[in-house]
Amino acid sequence: MILNVGRIALLAIIGSIATLQALRAQDGAPPGSNGDFEQRMQRIVNGLRADTAAAPPMKLADRMNELHVPGVSIAVVHGGVVEARGFGVATIGGPPVTPETLFQAASISKPVTAVAALALVQAAKLDLDGDVNLSLKTWKLPVNSFTDQSKVTLRRLLNHSAGITVPYFPGYPAGAPIPSLGDVLNGASLLCRDLTGFQPSAHDWFALCGSANTAPVVVDHEPGTRFEYSSGGYTVVQQLLIDVTGIPFPKLLEEVVLKPFGMTHSSFLQPLPKNYAPMAATAYRATGEPVPGGPHIYPELAAAGLWTTPTDVAHFALGVVRAWTGRDASVLSQATALQMLTPGLGNYGLGPIVLGVAPHRRILHAGVNDGFVSVMTMFENGDGAVIMTNGDQGGELANEIMRGIATEYDWPDGQPKAH
Repeated sequence: MILNVGRIALLAIIGSIATLQALRAQDGAPPGSNGDFEQRMQRIVNGLRADTAAAPPMKLADRMNELHVPGVSIAVVHGGVVEARGFGVATIGGPPVTPETLFQAASISKPVTAVAALALVQAAKLDLDGDVNLSLKTWKLPVNSFTDQSKVTLRRLLNHSAGITVPYFPGYPAGAPIPSLGDVLNGASLLCRDLTGFQPSAHDWFALCGSANTAPVVVDHEPGTRFEYSSGGYTVVQQLLIDVTGIPFPKLLEEVVLKPFGMTHSSFLQPLPKNYAPMAATAYRATGEPVPGGPHIYPELAAAGLWTTPTDVAHFALGVVRAWTGRDASVLSQATALQMLTPGLGNYGLGPIVLGVAPHRRILHAGVNDGFVSVMTMFENGDGAVIMTNGDQGGELANEIMRGIATEYDWPDGQPKAH
């Protein structure tokens, strides 16, 4: 779902700082000295910024405690070089956050999914502007008077203009029945969704309503006429990619996007395999209490299912902007990247938000799952940052950190306002 600043924050004592060696950019930009980065990071963590420049700087440790966010992982990109640090703890009473700690990326899964879809378009396996029902096989988008007027296309699904319902997914608690992708698309019955105040157990809900906990994914206004953020639309994309390739979604994304972009600590497997569990952060509510039973499970993989690190997301974003600027066509051609990053309704391209004008254009996206909040931004020159947190109030903190980074690196956009 879209980042909601009012929902976001962090808790805990700053843990040990873990170091990741700078990674040399593909375009040959020399990495800055490690000592220089450490000095910059110290200024950032002691100089978090509110929205207005007149407000005094804040300390990361203080804000984490105030916002009940136990852990933060930060990757800063400068001149195409990625450096990352972890702060706080992955689990209260447990290990510290390191650059290798896994977080749920939530809706940052969407631009990653979009690259996979566009790679298939580039390979002539998908039509960007054709009726998606012609390619869907195991499930079809219900037709109605709105789809009679205009068709749902992959382009419209990717930029949230397809008229599709279900803005976000809450996920499924650990131990609850997990619906199939088809069950999610078909949704819970109207009767169950209208049971005001009824809070059955997971077992009773499954018996009464089926396994899905969200409404059916349908078209509720004419496609192409307005922007309306839709996680349901990306779930249709998930089914589309599976139907066209015959490959399970996590494996497809690993082959088409994760490996080519060097995302070595990332997976769309839900639930996360047990051997990954020691590396995963625990999710925390705004009160500072852990999400009961552990992180929610999201079968809606394309919309919210990615487990990853800020370093991996930074390499993904760098790969996208390098294709955009014609420096790397290993995954997407420049022509495809230009289509992806042409802003449409709501400033959305085909996946990320796109802001600014050349030479200071940037892409960005945020993600909110239960107990996890993340923010990603990347300028076309290879400067940017990715911040991931394991607290429901992490968004407010992430924005303060991002403004501190923007100030330290003198970004052309994203610094505190003068008034």
